[in-house]
Amino acid sequence: MLLKRLLTTALLGPLVIIGVLTLNQNQFAGALIVLLIIASWEFCSLIKVKSITGKAAFILLAIATTYVLQKEPSALMPVLIASALWWIIALYWIFSFPKHSHYLNNSLSIKLVNGLFFLVPMALALITLHKNNSSLVLLLLALIWAADIGAYFTGRTFGKNKLCPTVSPGKTIEGALGGVILSLVVGALYVLMTTDKPTLEIYFNFGVLSLIVSLVSILGDLFESILKRLADVKDSGKILPGHGGLLDRIDSLTCAAPIFFLLFSFLI
Repeated sequence: MLLKRLLTTALLGPLVIIGVLTLNQNQFAGALIVLLIIASWEFCSLIKVKSITGKAAFILLAIATTYVLQKEPSALMPVLIASALWWIIALYWIFSFPKHSHYLNNSLSIKLVNGLFFLVPMALALITLHKNNSSLVLLLLALIWAADIGAYFTGRTFGKNKLCPTVSPGKTIEGALGGVILSLVVGALYVLMTTDKPTLEIYFNFGVLSLIVSLVSILGDLFESILKRLADVKDSGKILPGHGGLLDRIDSLTCAAPIFFLLFSFLI
């Protein structure tokens, strides 16, 4: 399993980086639409929408919503702020799980609204970030990857205290701290490489950005873990050998991308 994960990462990582740097705006948006289709299909499976018609309807709704909103620049910030507020609610669901899981498991309307908040703001943030500066997309990805790698190795070596045992027993507080530290290093390196004369203020702002993004990336992961627990499945799909489904790879982005965009807009 570990070998499959490493091979898949070794193949996909460079492709993602090359795609971010070489695709033009329309091509990048098109690639995101393909990812949104796959992720929406997997999300429907997790919320137990089994019919092809139902899945197709949700996919079309997610794509149409993303398309309409990205055509209206004035709608971006309100949507992302609403997304941040929704993640506060999701945070409560995560750390009180399974106390209020009936809201997530029984109401189809709530499931569908959750799906839109889970996927659409992420797509909007990524499209706009790439349009403004493709290097920011790479920074976002690097922060998330650093948080994931740091958490994995620190957790395996030092992890003792469970972060959220009812949702994801494998995650530890020590692992989360390791991820934060590695993300802070990545943020500092980005400043060093992209700024001629970096000041303490710039380092501080990027440090805050790196800290918060590394933490909220965990929320996306934990929320998807709730969905998988309610669906009684280990992975969201089987499209990526050793990793499971596409959602299992981009779950951190679902929260981190809109929060990154908001923080970058206000801090940098």
